[in-house]
Amino acid sequence: MPNVNVRRGDTGFTDRDLMQVILDEHKLSISSLAKGAIEASSPDLRRQIMSSLDTDLKHQKEIWDLMNRKGWYQPAMAQPQDVARVQNLVSTMQQHV
Repeated sequence: MPNVNVRRGDTGFTDRDLMQVILDEHKLSISSLAKGAIEASSPDLRRQIMSSLDTDLKHQKEIWDLMNRKGWYQPAMAQPQDVARVQNLVSTMQQHV
C-alpha cells in the first residue's frame, strides 16, 4: 500500500500505483459484468452487458500492455507443458458444453 503523508498532502501514490488500481478496478468490473451476462434474462440487457464487458476487456488489455511496457507488470512465463495442459483442459471443457 502506498505511503500516505497527510501533513504535506502527499499521498505517495506513484503512476504505477494508480495504474494498478485502475487495472484492479477493471478486473472487478469484468468479473461483475460476466456474472451479469450469465444471469440476464432479457436478451436486450444481456447484449448491453456484453457490450460493456467487451469495452472493459479492451481497456484492461490496453492498461496491461502499458504497464507491461513500463516494466510495472511482468507475469512469470508459463512453461510450454503447462500451456499445453491448460489448452487440453479448455478443449475438453468446450467439447462437453
